[in-house]
Amino acid sequence: MPLSRLLTAAPRLAGGVVRTAGSRALDNARTAAATLGAVVAERRQLAPAEHDDSPGALSRLGREECLTLLASRSVGRLAYVARAGVPDIVPVNYRVHEGDVLIRSGAGPKLQAAERGDVVAFEVDDIDDDAHAGWSVVVVGRARRLSRSEQLALPADALPQAWANGPRLSVLRIRPTRLDGRRLT
Repeated sequence: MPLSRLLTAAPRLAGGVVRTAGSRALDNARTAAATLGAVVAERRQLAPAEHDDSPGALSRLGREECLTLLASRSVGRLAYVARAGVPDIVPVNYRVHEGDVLIRSGAGPKLQAAERGDVVAFEVDDIDDDAHAGWSVVVVGRARRLSRSEQLALPADALPQAWANGPRLSVLRIRPTRLDGRRLT
């Protein structure tokens, strides 16, 4: 029986006892649907256009442009779960190789997240505070620690170089399941 018919029939079936609860539930559902509709309409107004160069315009970037912008930098931010319930975001050196993000790491929670195969986020941006413009690219995917043989099989220029001192012998790979970019002009 469809929900609307059930809600209509419920008061008769329960001898009128459910009338108040049923009408409240129906009113709550209508209110929730109206609120959701308003939020969706507002999100549509904020949604980035495909291409708009006018000042203050937010545009969505295509996959190739996202990859080009990712490859244009060497420092980004990695977001991962350090331990249960504790997210962390840290700057890291990286390279893009065949569409994947490669990150140098030493022992610690970043490497542990990769060894667990956690889903992580990686972000790179370029912001002009004075012009109120810039771009941002976000990669989401599972992190994985490359084996020593996988590292050796990579071309030397594919491996990121760490800026910080200390042994950073491991390489993490993020294969994007989501690649998303925005430009604010």
